[in-house]
Amino acid sequence: MTTRDEIIRAALERFARFGYLGSSIQQIADDVGTSKSSVLYHFDSKEALLEAAMQPTMDALTELIEALPELHDDKVAAAPGLVTRFVDTLMAHSAAVSIFVTQRGALREVPAIVRGNAIVDAIASTLVLEAPTTRTLTRLSIGLAGVAFILADASETAHEHPSPEEMREIFIETLLELCMPDALPAAAGSTRTEGEDA
Repeated sequence: MTTRDEIIRAALERFARFGYLGSSIQQIADDVGTSKSSVLYHFDSKEALLEAAMQPTMDALTELIEALPELHDDKVAAAPGLVTRFVDTLMAHSAAVSIFVTQRGALREVPAIVRGNAIVDAIASTLVLEAPTTRTLTRLSIGLAGVAFILADASETAHEHPSPEEMREIFIETLLELCMPDALPAAAGSTRTEGEDA
C-alpha cells in the first residue's frame, strides 16, 4: 500500500468515525504516521482528500446505475444478481457509505457529497423506470435505505451487529423479499441451510 493509499484509508476511517468537520489533516497524518506536509503533498486540501476517498464508491455506484436497465427484459431473472451487486458494493465501501449517510446534510456544498447526491437521484430515477410497480419501487427504496443506514450504524457505533457474512445474507434476502419474492430462491451468495427458519 502506497503512502497515498494509506492516507485515503486513514481519512475514510477518521471521517466515518469522527466526522469530516471534526477531523483535521494533522490527525490524519498522525494516524498514518507521517507529516502534515506529506499529506498535503498528495492532497492540497481536506476537501480534495475527501473527494479522493469517496471516488471509488461513487464510481462503483455509477457502474451499478448503468447495470440497472438489465432488469428491463426479465426483472425476476435479473433481480438477484443486481441486488447482490448493490449489497456487495455498499458493504465493500461501508466507510464511505457511513460518511454519506450520516454527514450529507452538513456537507451538502462539498463536491464529493454533491456528486453522491446526484448518484442517489440517478439511482432513484432509474429505479422508477425499471420497477414493475410503484409499490415494488417503494419497498425496494425502503430496503436500500435500510441497508445503507445499518452499514452506517455499524461503522459509527458499538451496537452489536451480525457478522459481515450474515449481514450480507440478511441484506440480500430482505431486499429480494421486499421487491421480488419470486426471485428469492435464486439469490446469489445465500448461505441458508435446509431446515433453518425463514
